[in-house]
This record gives sequence, C-alpha cells and structure tokens, in this order.
Amino acid sequence: MTFFGRPGGPARMVLSIVAVAVLSVFAFVIFNLNTRLENQQRANETSVVGSQNIVAINDKLTNQLQQLTELTHTARNALDATAALGPLLTKLDEAITPAAAMLASNSAGAQMTNDQLTNIQSILGQVQDTIVPLVSSADSFGDQGKQLLATVQSLVSDLQISVASVQTINQMLPLPG
Repeated sequence: MTFFGRPGGPARMVLSIVAVAVLSVFAFVIFNLNTRLENQQRANETSVVGSQNIVAINDKLTNQLQQLTELTHTARNALDATAALGPLLTKLDEAITPAAAMLASNSAGAQMTNDQLTNIQSILGQVQDTIVPLVSSADSFGDQGKQLLATVQSLVSDLQISVASVQTINQMLPLPG
C-alpha cells in the first residue's frame, strides 16, 4: 500500500494510529463495562442482603402473627367460658339468696333442706366444670389471668366446703326435707 508516495511509510503510521485508537476505545469500553459490572455486583449483593433481611423479618412477623392468632383463639375460648359463668353465677345467687336471707333474719330458725343444698352443690359443680377450661387460658394471660382463676376457684372451693358442712350438720339434726 502506498500513501504519500512511499510504500509502507505513512500507511503504517496511519494504521498504527488507527489500531492504537481502536485499542484505546476498546480498553475504555472494557474498563467502563468492568466498572459498571462491579457496581452492579455491589448492588446485587446489597439487594441480596436486603432480601435476606426482609425474609427474616417476614418470618419473625409470621411467627408473631401465629402467636397472636393462638392467643386470640385462647382469649375467645376464655371469653366464651367466662360468659358461660354468668348464668351459672346467677343460678348460684338465686340458690344461695334464700339461705342467706334465713341466716340474716334469724339464725336460730334457719334451716336448709337437703334439696336446697343439693341444688347449690349441683350449681357449684357446673361452675367448677366451666372454670376448668379457663386454666390454660389463664396461663396464656399471665398473672392477671392466674389471679382471676385462683379467686374464682377459691370462691367455688369455699362454697363447696360450706355446702358440705351444712349437709353434715343437716345429717346430724332432724330437719324437714
């Protein structure tokens, strides 16, 4: 090839300049691409770490929601059992009121029939049967639930002891009914 009248002279120079320019552009493109790939890799690593954090938080949230669901179910059962106590306590009040009135008016003439005592004891049994399912619920609600349960169980126990004592007294005395 002949440029400017000499074979190979200026043509080599032009070709070498073009080759150096092409290599420079190619090196710039590779360097720029490498920089972008490194930035993308860092972004991907950050994204992976962020995704792992999101998954961990999601797992924690799922566990907390499951615990909340279980606690809500326990609370619902406790409320149902507590609501069932209302009519039983009303019946117990109706059964105990005549005895309390007799004792208040004249303790010497106060006599309770065995039927009245059996009725009171039956209602106390129903109250006790309603309280038993509350034990697991009380555990779930901590100290307040345990205190409430202990108070109600103590009340039922005391009333059962009182009824048993009155029945024992009734068996010793010749009473009507």
